[in-house]
Amino acid sequence: MDNPKHTHKPRLSLLKWARNRFFAGVIVAIPIVATYLAVSWVVSKIDQNVFRLIPDRFNPETYLGFAIPGLGIIISIILLFFLGIIASNFIGKSLIKSGEGLLDRVPVVSPIYNALKQIVQTVAAQKDRAFRDVCLIEYPKKDLWAIAFVTADLSGEPARVLGEDMVCVFVPTTPNPTSGFLLFVEKKNIQILDMTPEEGAKMIISGGMVSGPQNDILDAGGGIEFNAEKTKGPTPSL
Repeated sequence: MDNPKHTHKPRLSLLKWARNRFFAGVIVAIPIVATYLAVSWVVSKIDQNVFRLIPDRFNPETYLGFAIPGLGIIISIILLFFLGIIASNFIGKSLIKSGEGLLDRVPVVSPIYNALKQIVQTVAAQKDRAFRDVCLIEYPKKDLWAIAFVTADLSGEPARVLGEDMVCVFVPTTPNPTSGFLLFVEKKNIQILDMTPEEGAKMIISGGMVSGPQNDILDAGGGIEFNAEKTKGPTPSL
C-alpha cells in the first residue's frame, strides 16, 4: 500500500514552488510600482505648478490638445539654466543684490529668505562633505546606541563655547530620515562605521532590517524559501 505522505509530496512541492515564485514576484513588483507612483506624483505636481505660471498662449499643450508628462520639468530646467546665466554676470548680480535689498525691508519675508539663503549656500559649499561619515553614538543615554551621520566640524559660536574638538552629528529618525536631531559630539565619543551614507540611510529607513549592500535574494537556487508554519513572511534562501 502506498504511503499517503509520498502520494501528496509532488502536489505539495508544486504548491511550494508556486508560492515561492508568487512572493518573489511581489518582492520585485513593490519597489517598481512604488518608484513609478512616486515619480509620477512628483512630475504631476511640478507640471501643475509650472503651467499655472505660464499663460495659455505660451503653453505648448494648448496647441497640441493633450498633456505632455514631464514638460513642466523640462521648462523648469531651461528656466533655471537661463537664471544661472543671468546670475553669473555683472548685471544679473546687481539686479539680485537690489532685489535682496528690497526684501531686507520686509519684516516677515526678510528673515525667512536670509535663513533659507544661508542654508542653501552652506549646503552647496559643503556638498562634497555633507553626510561624509556614518557613525555610532551613545544616544539618548549611555549603553544605548544610535546610527548617525557626521555632517561637519563644529564652527562658529558653539565651537567657541564647547571647543574645537567637536563635530556636528545628525541623528535621523526611523522610518523618516528627513527629520531628526542635531547633536554636538566630541570626536572621541563617536565610532566611525565602514558604511556608505546610502547604506546607513537604508538601515534607518528599514528599521535595521537592511544593514549592508543589497543581496540577490532571487538567486538561481530556487528563489525564496517560505515556511508556512511561521508568520514572519518570506525569508531569503542563502
